[in-house]
Amino acid sequence: MSVAAIFAACSSDKASYVKSGGPQSVITTKKINIADWNNAASALVNDMLASGCLEKFKQPVRMKVSRIINRTSESIDTDMLTKQICIVLNNSGKAIAVSDDKATKELADYQAFMAGTKTPVPAITMTGKIIEDRDDNEDVREVTYIFMLDINSGGAAIWSGQKQISKQSPKGLFD
Repeated sequence: MSVAAIFAACSSDKASYVKSGGPQSVITTKKINIADWNNAASALVNDMLASGCLEKFKQPVRMKVSRIINRTSESIDTDMLTKQICIVLNNSGKAIAVSDDKATKELADYQAFMAGTKTPVPAITMTGKIIEDRDDNEDVREVTYIFMLDINSGGAAIWSGQKQISKQSPKGLFD
């Protein structure tokens, strides 16, 4: 029997749907997974809304998502965090995320020109950083991801939030 046949016999093509980020999702210390993104986004946006920081502005306040710095060992798409937050803010009526899309900006500029006005500028920006801390001992590997966000206006942070997510796994035979 060939090696390929042995692997084929041992593998399973049975797949099933699970709730995205739910209790049956795969959890690993090797990367940020969907449960981590969901958990961080939910915690941060709920904290932001509860703080009342957006109440200081005419609603909905225009918000620009600025730079989210990745200080992890992974190549990550920070939109996994910011897009979820923008969806909740947009749907809440508290904030409108301003798009970076060229066609969207051109259309907004054209509409403002036709109305004899200027394209409104964002009143706030969202910035942040994602950091990881890895540690292990003889038996266990642990990783903590720290998701930090700031809402800024007038060059200063008017709200800051942080969510830490820690995960552990047993070390393997060859670790």
